[in-house]
Amino acid sequence: MIFDKLIKILWGELHGKELLKFGLLSLGFFFLIGSYWPLKTLKDSVFINIVGPAYLPLVKILSLALFFPIVLLYSKLVDIWSKEKIIYSVVLIYGVLGFVIVYFLGHPTIGVANTVPGANRLLGWFLYVFVESFISLMVSLYWSFINDITTPESAKKGYGMIAFGTQLGGFLFTLFGNYLAYDETKYTTTVPKIALISVLMFFLIALVVFIVEKVTPRNELESYGHLVKPETKERVGFWDGLQIILTRPYVLGIFGIIFFQEFVTTILGLQMSLLAKFTYADPGLLNKFYFNFSMWVQIIACLFALLGTSYFQRRFGIKFCLVTFPLLLGGVIIGYVIHPTLATITYVMLIAKSLNYALNQPAKEVLYIPTTKSVKFKSKAWIDMFGMRFGKASGSSVSNLFGGVVGLTGGVTLCSIFVWVIVSTVVGNMFKKVVDNREIIE
Repeated sequence: MIFDKLIKILWGELHGKELLKFGLLSLGFFFLIGSYWPLKTLKDSVFINIVGPAYLPLVKILSLALFFPIVLLYSKLVDIWSKEKIIYSVVLIYGVLGFVIVYFLGHPTIGVANTVPGANRLLGWFLYVFVESFISLMVSLYWSFINDITTPESAKKGYGMIAFGTQLGGFLFTLFGNYLAYDETKYTTTVPKIALISVLMFFLIALVVFIVEKVTPRNELESYGHLVKPETKERVGFWDGLQIILTRPYVLGIFGIIFFQEFVTTILGLQMSLLAKFTYADPGLLNKFYFNFSMWVQIIACLFALLGTSYFQRRFGIKFCLVTFPLLLGGVIIGYVIHPTLATITYVMLIAKSLNYALNQPAKEVLYIPTTKSVKFKSKAWIDMFGMRFGKASGSSVSNLFGGVVGLTGGVTLCSIFVWVIVSTVVGNMFKKVVDNREIIE
């Protein structure tokens, strides 16, 4: 009885098989983000230590080039395989590559034991691209899987639980990584251990998907599109996913939301990286700073996901969530422009990261529910991977152009946020109209 009341307070009328479904889906994201956050932290600290912070903009631009072959392969697989089989395949491929990376991280000359930085340290480049591509592809694929078996009304309740599971996984495993990284003198042995634990969790994601398919009733796995308008089987090519984005204002708007979020966050993140490297010359101390930062991101995001994500979606609607995030971010950026220190930019990045995960991203994912399978999988792959990569690459280019000039970078980010708010407002209005009329974006 107490459990039922607690569920109702946190996530609304969520019970029975629907509760089981979202509980399992939350567990999948628990392992997905739990595996990613320690790797993300290592990706940044290892790259800075063995390659150098000056190459961060270049590696972000380089990752954009890898988008095309990855999405090309993904688009082909969507046409011939089930979404579950694609998830299993991605997990297997990245799991094997992850074990190879773990081995080389512990190598005495190739790995982190060699602290002489240089652009020829290929391991740093490969690790960075590996982590970036994994999270882009796997999160997009897993969200597509969830969006394809959820209705808008169900999402307002269940996506809050998913956000909580996501951030809880990030928090607990970041805390564990922070514990392992606490002694900076053991940096060379700690890094391979953290990477190995993260890679092992890849396989638990596939296990959760398998369980969801086996124990969830068929009626809980039906998509909104099937209920409104049964879809015919169609093959959508690689470039057709892009064509849908360019010819559907609603889908283009989702692309814009992704782009501006990544563009602004990349500029701010590079500012923090430069100040952090200047402040912490020792590799172990720098690694410790990043783990502490990641831990606080997860604490804030986890608390908000538990208490705020579902509440704000149910109480104020999707448009409110989409618009509030960039407005709040713009306010704290003004504070950084006035007082540009490592402490200030760290606070800005805490808000930019934590509320993106707990407020902006769950609301953005709901936008895909009233769309066809072609949009959910093909166009979403373009949006999530190219939108993210293009946003990061554009942000890196701006950082290369203006460097550490806070006034210029601050002006660019604030102007971008102004456009971002307009796009979010328009898309939020379109979403409400489509759902109210029980329509679907084709």
